[in-house]
Amino acid sequence: MDPERQRRLPVLPGAQHLGFRCNGCGDCCRTLRVAVTHHDLRRLSDELGRPAATLVDWLTPHAVDMTDEPGSFAELAGGRRMMVLAQTDGECRLLNADQRCGAYAARPWDCRLYPLALERDQHGTLSRVSRLDQDGCGDEQTLPADLAQLSADDEQRWAELADYQARLSRWNQLARHRRRFHHPLGTTDQLLAFLGFSSEH
Repeated sequence: MDPERQRRLPVLPGAQHLGFRCNGCGDCCRTLRVAVTHHDLRRLSDELGRPAATLVDWLTPHAVDMTDEPGSFAELAGGRRMMVLAQTDGECRLLNADQRCGAYAARPWDCRLYPLALERDQHGTLSRVSRLDQDGCGDEQTLPADLAQLSADDEQRWAELADYQARLSRWNQLARHRRRFHHPLGTTDQLLAFLGFSSEH
């Protein structure tokens, strides 16, 4: 980053975390379940040329703590579920043998921003940078990340999440009508179709 531009950026609590550099251990791809939106899934499906259904798992509320995001759960025939990146044998299905992401250019926003979290005040102004990893992963340091770009990415993530949750809200509203009239609730394949994915892609 241009040094002059760096000097103009706000000095935030936690700004030292902007020098985080991933050490490539792949632990986050094994220990975390990454919630995705239909926007994330579209980018992945297009990049990999794989059907959307092969890229995701559906977690129950007991399997993931999303207390702050109840709008990310869909009402389905098997119960409430959250769409997350699929795993095989305890690791993200996109993780290659060299511990690198096999869809790095199209990885979901939560992966792009991890382990940094940008906190904002009631006016939407950046107020703090936090690190989410608890085990010191990636303690190597490098040049500070571009805060302006991180902020733009963070805003895009929240905008896409809001759009996804609005669509899920409509789906869940329809599910309540189906339940009221004793009709079966939709399946994961039907939800994916509702979100714009065909069975082939």
